[in-house]
Amino acid sequence: HETMAGTGTLSRLHALRTGRLLSAFASRHQSQTQQAHRALHVAGQQAHRTTLAAAALPDLACTLRQIGPSCSSTSASATCGSQFRSYSTLSPPTGGRGSALSRCLEKNNNGPLRQSLQQELPALAANGIGSINSRPTPGRNERPYSTASHDSLLVVGSGVAGCAAALIAAQTHRIPVTLLFAGSAPTDCNSYWAQGGIIYRNYDPASGDSAQLLADDIHRAGAGLCVDEAVWKVATEGPDRVKELLLDDGVADSPSGGAFANVPFDRNADGTLSHCLEASHAAARILHRADSTGAAITQHITQAAINHPLVTVVSDTIVTDLAVATDDSTGNQICVGAHVLNRQTREHSIILATRGTLLASGGLAGIYEHSTNPPGFNALGSSTAIADRAGVQTKDLEYVQFHPTSLYLPNEARFLLTEALRGEGAILRDANGRAFARDFHVDGELAPRDVVARGVYAEAQKSTGDGIHNAYLDITHRDADWLRNRFPTIDAHLSKRNIDITRDQLPVIPAAHYTCGGIETDLDGRTSLMGLYSAGEAARTGLHGGNRLASTSLLEGLVYGAAVADFVGGAVSGNMKELSSSSLASEEALEMARSALASPSSLEELRYQRYQVVGGRADNVLVNGEAQICIDGADSLLGRIKETMWDGVGVVRTPNGVAAALETLIDMKGEANELYRLCPTYETAAVRDAADAGEAVARAALSNRVSRGAHTILLEEEEYDEDSDEEMVAAQAAGV
Repeated sequence: HETMAGTGTLSRLHALRTGRLLSAFASRHQSQTQQAHRALHVAGQQAHRTTLAAAALPDLACTLRQIGPSCSSTSASATCGSQFRSYSTLSPPTGGRGSALSRCLEKNNNGPLRQSLQQELPALAANGIGSINSRPTPGRNERPYSTASHDSLLVVGSGVAGCAAALIAAQTHRIPVTLLFAGSAPTDCNSYWAQGGIIYRNYDPASGDSAQLLADDIHRAGAGLCVDEAVWKVATEGPDRVKELLLDDGVADSPSGGAFANVPFDRNADGTLSHCLEASHAAARILHRADSTGAAITQHITQAAINHPLVTVVSDTIVTDLAVATDDSTGNQICVGAHVLNRQTREHSIILATRGTLLASGGLAGIYEHSTNPPGFNALGSSTAIADRAGVQTKDLEYVQFHPTSLYLPNEARFLLTEALRGEGAILRDANGRAFARDFHVDGELAPRDVVARGVYAEAQKSTGDGIHNAYLDITHRDADWLRNRFPTIDAHLSKRNIDITRDQLPVIPAAHYTCGGIETDLDGRTSLMGLYSAGEAARTGLHGGNRLASTSLLEGLVYGAAVADFVGGAVSGNMKELSSSSLASEEALEMARSALASPSSLEELRYQRYQVVGGRADNVLVNGEAQICIDGADSLLGRIKETMWDGVGVVRTPNGVAAALETLIDMKGEANELYRLCPTYETAAVRDAADAGEAVARAALSNRVSRGAHTILLEEEEYDEDSDEEMVAAQAAGV
């Protein structure tokens, strides 16, 4: 018996499919198999009722042969019932290379069953029941394989990183771009929800701001784990990228010709840009648009991308897996595009791109039960999961940043209360009104996020059982009119819940917010797989180290998204040696991709990949209620994944807790893979990505026994050693 909730989803699905096969088969051979059919029907009903793991089609076929037409109904029922109970794992019920059905038929090659099934199953397969072909034929909802024009860059994700790459590639390098995203509108991305702002440079000499000062702030927040070259790239190139991509005033003689965005950031009375201060910044350098900066940036930069004639927009589409080809001359693998699924039509196809594929579809904070990220596909770790399935290197996945101040209202999703509130003077208090932030760090509310998050978490654990919460954010001492004008989005959200930001203290709790690690890249956004790039929250550039500095995310997306486009376009700043080396590497990737797509063996490899990705099931997901069964099962499974991540791989971790979570996640990953294999829909693809990403985070957390930055792991007593003493003292000083 399966004890995990949700097993009934697969049982019901197999019962449906098995019933269709047996009914069709028995109707053709009623005189020979009547008793066997009745027995299997009884066993199928029993498996459905008790949510036992039903056997897949190949196993039932073997059972049918074993019991034979001469068995009595009673003995047949007993045999089949036993067969149903004996399987704790499920095999794919359709054909495919090396299918269990083919092996079963080969094993029984002298029996009458083989002859009958060989004759009948092709006809049944035509009706969507099963197949014994070495490769299934495309279903109605699969677009035929095509090698149409594909000299382009494929960008996955319409956030700041994706749009920056698309615009620089199209405008600066004249490279055609396919911009693909999961939502119905390009603004449906994580960048849209950034409240605080984007780092710029405060050019007022009185501010003391500089590239070096910003680099120092990033390193300090990153707990000493940042890669210096990645930090310096953002600190030095960031202001120019902001000017280029977000402050394009459309002057006719400008290099862009007005093709980029002109975001209406808040300005001072004299017309100069307004800069605000946020936690852990040594200078006021943050550009903002009230408390909805991400929305303002996203609306303008996505519109610029849509308007560009070389950018083709593909909405309502997700990547399920990478399209990887092998170069005949070298044997090296190269990414030449992606296998995609349209969420509306459920159509599977391949998008090819010889200029490369950029994964910029966000992070994985949405796989936690409590998250500041909006619900939906964008924060379920799709980029990490896609890369992981392709064997691409990831790094630092244990460093999941928990935002210290999400609004805590029982039975409601967490709502982000921006860092800028504390930058403007908000105070953290307990239920008695005592300010507690300096208990954990000398900088109090302006300490690095990981420190503040652990402090809020520790205070919240002191909440009493009678419903009295113990962690609040208080900004009631500021002018009421100023507050409402500075934070209109937050004020509107609170007002709908009868909370007054000018009078009430706001209950807060940490929530999963940002992925500091991800797909490992170099300074050009290149990954370990040629032809594949990553930028934004999906990538691990080394910028954030163990903990992200406030308002670096949007800037990182601009800088590294543009860097990918410059590399693909063969243009890199620096001396001639660097220019030549980078240009040669870019040209090598382009030529290898073109060569692969001109190779018959590579094209055959891609065709077979496609059938592996779809599993031969694309045509059948719409019949007999199968799709809804899978969708319901996927929703239930996703909820369990989120609970497991929060409980076992949350703000404060232990080795035993993470190990237990990992074991559970491995089981849930198997269930998610089976759901997708049986019914490849948008929902099952999403839960497959979430399970894959969750397992990857848990593995990374379990392998790192040093508490640092956003990764706090409390070792059992027998694991203490001299090397860990310092980290444990620091963790205890931070209230954990």
